[in-house]
Parts: sequence; structure tokens; C-alpha cells
Amino acid sequence: MKKSIFALAALGAFASAAQAQSSVTLFGAFDSSVAYVTGLANGGSGNTIPTSAGSSSTYTTGSGTFFIDSAIVTSMWGMRGSEDLGGGMKANFHLESDALTNNGSAHTGYLFRRAANVSVADSKLGELFLGRRGNAYILATGGMLPVQGNTAHQWRTVIGSSVGDQVANSVFYQAPTIMGTTAAVQMGMNNTVDGGDDGTIFAANLFNRSIPNLTLSAGYNNQKGARSAGQTTSTTTNASLVANNAAGAANNTTTNREGYAVGLKYKMTPAIEVGTFYAHGRVNNGGAAGLATTGFSAGAAGLGLGYQATPAILLGANYVKATSEATMTNLQAHYMLSKRTRIYSQMTFAQKPNMNAQNGGASMPVFGATGCNSHQNNGSNVSQTAQCAAALAPTVGSSTVPLSQNSYSVGVIHTF
Repeated sequence: MKKSIFALAALGAFASAAQAQSSVTLFGAFDSSVAYVTGLANGGSGNTIPTSAGSSSTYTTGSGTFFIDSAIVTSMWGMRGSEDLGGGMKANFHLESDALTNNGSAHTGYLFRRAANVSVADSKLGELFLGRRGNAYILATGGMLPVQGNTAHQWRTVIGSSVGDQVANSVFYQAPTIMGTTAAVQMGMNNTVDGGDDGTIFAANLFNRSIPNLTLSAGYNNQKGARSAGQTTSTTTNASLVANNAAGAANNTTTNREGYAVGLKYKMTPAIEVGTFYAHGRVNNGGAAGLATTGFSAGAAGLGLGYQATPAILLGANYVKATSEATMTNLQAHYMLSKRTRIYSQMTFAQKPNMNAQNGGASMPVFGATGCNSHQNNGSNVSQTAQCAAALAPTVGSSTVPLSQNSYSVGVIHTF
């Protein structure tokens, strides 16, 4: 009897220890706002704007008030788990799903579109992730400006520099920090019978913080052209770019496209931080980020300022200009109600490209005043995405007369 009691006690102690070494965390964020947007195509009575001097072609524009989801942060929820393996090693998992607050849906039919991976971490050797994970390039560009967010960060796809925010079939290695420097490399496999020109993704990033108050960041990603879907061994491939990675080829016969970015942030005072970046995107013979081209190359440079006016008030300003002369000015004000809840106001002013800057008849980079996220309305009419994308979409040989789009929004963000 005593042995049974002792064995039971030992088993209970072991179970308690095992439970203490493992953890699962539920987390999420919700971002909802209302925006008044001007310069929308075919909206209301509108205004007729000449497309060129003496031309009879016109743009008809109007304005509207819209419910906007994920203007600053992406609305999502997820789970993270970790088990202590001892000796400085851990096993982890990460699941993350969209949660669109406008209609309660997820995104593109994928339950865990944003992340679904398992990893093994070592305190000295770094961490190896297997499964769907964020693009290493996006992990670098997302923080290049002090107060950025989704609307201001749209430059990554506007210039065609991103192969997608997430990468399927991903093998991702995060190196440990050495002398203030950390780096990551990533490969997204396309699961084809033969390798080569099949949609495979390579991405990498680097951060250096060896100098106090200064952060240098860089990112790169490349995608090989996708062959016919019939030559793949799985439907879960990086060839299915529109569904899987939310930005990519308009068809499955594209060739290489790549993008890179370098950024610099400096904390001038405890309250003031400035940042700048330059990024470039290139596409050969196909569409990138929705731009159907036969050869596309564009760059963008940006400046950003962040000011922590008080512990509760954060102000931000961003300005981005593309090589096509398309511009975006973004102003933000955040007020923290608590550690997890804030209200914000955002104003964005987007200017269309100068069509004289076109190269090879390709469509030029176009900024949107709301970031062109997936903002479906309640009916069967066109979505806010379509309205936003159409508002500033240029046509070959059209106007050198500027056409602008502006938005003024207020919203709330809650995290848990």
C-alpha cells in the first residue's frame, strides 16, 4: 500500500513538472475603423477630371464612408505553444488565423493562413521552423519606419517587391544574435516533380543593433516563375500564389521576380525616432502583386517620424515616393486607453503616378488611401478593395494631370 501511495505521489509530481515545462498561449488583435475616402472611381455624382490637356477622356470620381478592417494592424487570432526540452532547447508551435471584423470571416478559405508551423530552438544555435510562416522579407520591412502599420506599409506590394506576406511549405532558419547582428534565411518549396523554374521562394533578412539607438535592417526575397499547376504533386504549392500568398503571379507562366529593401532607424531622444528606407521590385514577363506586366521594375524611398508625446500619446508621420512619382503621405495619432486597447486617427493622401514615367507599357505603382485591404461590404456589390484599386489605377498613355485619393479615419485596436 505504501509503495502504491509513493508511486502515485511520484507520478503526480512528474505530471506537475511536465506541465510546468509546457505552455500554450492564446493571442490576437482586432483593428476596426471608419474612413471617409475621397477620389474614388465611379462613386456618387463625382467630379469629371480631364485625363490630359485637350483630351475628351475623363475620370469620374466621388467619395464614400467605409468600414475598414486592419488599417493599422492585421485582425487575427492564434495559439503559440512551447515545451522546455532542457539543455537550452525548446520545441514550439505557432498557429495564426485571420479574423475580419467587418463580416466575421477568415481569409481566402485558409483557417491558419498567417502561420502554421512547428520549430525547435536552441539558445546557442538559433531556431528552425517547418511549415507556413511569415516571409522573412516582410519581417524586415514591417518595422523600417517608426510608426508604420498596414496602410503605410503598402509600398511593399505597390512596387512589386514582395512575393507575399506568408510563405507555404517553408523551411525557415533564425540565427542567434552575434555581436548585435541577427539574420534569417527561408526557402518555400513548391512540391513539384522536378525542381527548377517552379515557383520556389527564397527570402532572407538581417538586423544589426550593435550601435546604441541605431537599427540597420535589410530584406530580400525572390520567386522563380511558376509552371503549369498540372506539373505539381500537391495543391498546396507556392504556385497557387493568389490564394496562398495573397500577392503574386496573375497566371502560372511567370518568370522570376524579386525585391529587396534596406532601412535605417535612429532613436534621437527617448521620445523621438526617425527612419528611412529604399526598396526595389523587379518582375520579368508576368504579374506581381496584381500588376499584369511584361517587364516591371520600380523602386520607392520613404521617410518616417515617430514621437512619443506622452506615455499614452504616440504620433507618426510617413512619406513614400515611388520611381513613377506616385506618392503617399500618412499621418497617425494613437491614444492608449490601456496596455491592450488604443484609439487612433489616420489620414492618408495618395497621388497617382506620372504616366510619362512608364516603361514598356507596364502599369505603374499605385498607392491607395486605405491600403487596399480586403474590406468587403455587406451586399453583393464591389468590395472596398475594388473601389480603392480602381480609384488611382492609371491607363497607358493617359493623363499627366495628377489624380489624388485621400482618407480620414478613426478606429480602435484591441490586443489580447
